[in-house]
Amino acid sequence: MWVWAFKFCLAVLFTVFSFSAKSELITLHNLNVSDTQMSILDVIQNDSRFNAQPTNKLHIAAKSKHWFKVDPNMLPKTDNVHWVLYSDKLPLGSITFYWVQDNKLVNKRVFSRLNNSVPELKIFPHIRLTSQISNTSVYLEVSNPESMQLNIELITAEQFDNLKQTRLFWYGTELGLLYFVGLFMLVMAVSSKRSYLSYLGAYFVFIAVQYSVVTGVIYFYVPDLIAEYISSLTACWLFLTSAASIMFTAKYFALKQLNKKIYRAAQTVARFFLVAACLALIFQAQVSVTAQLVGFSLLLLTLLSSYFVAFSHRRPFLWPMFIGWIPALMIELGRIMLAAGDVPQSDLIGPVRLLIFIHVILISLVIYLLDKKKQDSFVFYSLHDKDTGLANRQALHQFLDKLVSLKKSHTIFTFSPMMSDQVKLSFGIEYANKRLRVLFKRLKLQLNPYLEGEREEQSQQLYKLSDDTFALVLIGDLSIQQIEQYVCVISGIFEEGVEYKGFQLSDQINVGVSHYPTHAINSELLIQRSLLALADTNSLGDNWHIYDPSIAAMAERRLKLSASLQSAISNNELSLYLQPQVLIENGQVYGAEGLLRWSHPDLGFIPPDEFIPIAEASGQINAITEWVISQGLIYQKKIVETYPNHMLSLNISGKDLSRKELIVQLITQLNEMSLEPSRIILEITESVAIAGEGKLKDVIEDYRHLGVKVAIDDYGTGYSSLAYLSELGFDELKVDKQFIIDIESSSKNQTICKTTCDMAKSLGSMVVAEGVENLASYNKLLHYGCDIAQGYFISKPIKFEEYLQWLGEANQVIDVKQLLVR
Repeated sequence: MWVWAFKFCLAVLFTVFSFSAKSELITLHNLNVSDTQMSILDVIQNDSRFNAQPTNKLHIAAKSKHWFKVDPNMLPKTDNVHWVLYSDKLPLGSITFYWVQDNKLVNKRVFSRLNNSVPELKIFPHIRLTSQISNTSVYLEVSNPESMQLNIELITAEQFDNLKQTRLFWYGTELGLLYFVGLFMLVMAVSSKRSYLSYLGAYFVFIAVQYSVVTGVIYFYVPDLIAEYISSLTACWLFLTSAASIMFTAKYFALKQLNKKIYRAAQTVARFFLVAACLALIFQAQVSVTAQLVGFSLLLLTLLSSYFVAFSHRRPFLWPMFIGWIPALMIELGRIMLAAGDVPQSDLIGPVRLLIFIHVILISLVIYLLDKKKQDSFVFYSLHDKDTGLANRQALHQFLDKLVSLKKSHTIFTFSPMMSDQVKLSFGIEYANKRLRVLFKRLKLQLNPYLEGEREEQSQQLYKLSDDTFALVLIGDLSIQQIEQYVCVISGIFEEGVEYKGFQLSDQINVGVSHYPTHAINSELLIQRSLLALADTNSLGDNWHIYDPSIAAMAERRLKLSASLQSAISNNELSLYLQPQVLIENGQVYGAEGLLRWSHPDLGFIPPDEFIPIAEASGQINAITEWVISQGLIYQKKIVETYPNHMLSLNISGKDLSRKELIVQLITQLNEMSLEPSRIILEITESVAIAGEGKLKDVIEDYRHLGVKVAIDDYGTGYSSLAYLSELGFDELKVDKQFIIDIESSSKNQTICKTTCDMAKSLGSMVVAEGVENLASYNKLLHYGCDIAQGYFISKPIKFEEYLQWLGEANQVIDVKQLLVR
């Protein structure tokens, strides 16, 4: 039905274009004889048997010879006017013109694809006449292997030359356009790696080849033999064109992602056409009109199915692309009508020319618009975040740079939701992004009343800096009360949260604030200092912080320390000090705790509380721990040569506790130095013990199997339970010094110390008291049953050489207190 509807539209269109081209200068007759052996002399003798026909169209049946007679109605207004009788196409067979005057042959011209070497004669077979001769007739002998129609026209020589030049110009223009667009699409396909462009480029090239063959222009740019071979492959080009158009449509609309069944069906049809093209190439077979109509119907059905899927998924530029393919389908139907002999080629020239330009322009325009849309999308997302739709860091820089250039004061709020990571882990990234989009939509609505005065410049007031950090820019100077007001607005939105499965998923935020020009004079510094304020955790109780220069100094110091840590070991900047430990009950030396010290060449002494967290955060703690173990065991080796019962405690970072490499190092060095493992105590903090509750028991068991003892450090600062400590079974409990310093006056600390000592006794653990500063504390701990004392009352941390000297003095007295209270 669709095919015949197209054919009807084409017939109307071709009739409109061909109406004005009808000639009244000739009278056409045809000879109804079946004798194919007649010569021109026989035809002249049978002149009376020619019948007049109403049109100047020659109807040629397949595989038969036809004779026609043309009576030129030449009106000689001047004696030297020349006329040309021509046909609109050279048939696949031959056409011969016989100029007869007074029943005598004056001139004969034979035209066929192999006999004529001049290319234009294969496009315009013709014979030139003069108006000076009366009683003139032209007989035409036409044969063709297929049915066809030919138009016969009579015009002046000047008109013919102009027509020839004009038609060759348009043929060249149309072919040049098709080849240029086709090759351009192929180049774009290679450069942009878009496969659908390669199919579109191949389609235009195949169309250009078909057009060259139909018009005969192919003889202008390739040798005759090659042109003949290409012309014989008409069916091949037809099938390749169909296959390319189907694959272009399938790839352009991404049918593989939209509907796999339709995509596989389109692939199957395309492969069918490809196989048919290969067979036509091998056998150089021609395809009947019926087969061409079947192939056209199959092509149309496949394309309509693809467009239906694309329409249901709202693919971009669907209707322009659909309209762009209608001219191609009309051209194909016109070609089928030409092959069926339903229309002469001259009637197709005008419509096809128009349809080609419409087809190429529409398809190219859609490709351009699609490419422009992708470029616009690339530009948009270079300044926006895909997940939330917010402007990104680059857009923030551009906006702030603009404000700086205008010397406008402005304030930037950077804020970070606390639950972002947890939401992603629990509900997935897609839901987390959806949640943020909902929250920021609410936030924009809440902020709009405050931003009405600056609406034009605040079109992008919210920005995304990183995965979990966002920014708000406000123009003008703000008071503390105004800052608090905006912080409350932002916090309120996140605290309200988003409903999920019947409950509100609320959140809290931290906010950092910086101001131009108070805190920075350019956008980069302003953002940096706002982030520094966001990272400030020193101001307890507030969820927002204004930039403080001391924060930057501290951050710079941390960065410098992190960089210096890499070379601290190799430059011998680290040292291991030893602080003595004494058995309180008898005053004998128990051992020492190794304490790490760092003397920076520029910054001086760096306390462990400052550089150990930096080392853990930067991943350098492993090397430092290995150095501490090695250095401590070297010291222990020298000490036990004189004092074999000496105990050495070494602190282990929580980052290293479960590292198998550390256990291997201990085993190796203990064996190499022939040290007793039971004389080594590894100390871990209570916070690490609680955080690693699930795996800590197995880790401790590994060290126990090695023979090394394990102590829990800073006991009392965490929240470990008695049952938990009993399960882990530590060898020592070290009470933090904050409970020891004022033990003689603080009843609360006295209770804590006494309870800890009693508990440790019940668990079979020894108690070590840190921070013993005076004799009163020492005696109080003795009264509570504490086992070991450590602190400045006994000795401050000292270098190894000084510790050896202290050991010598301490072991010369019965009770260390005698040495301490002199």
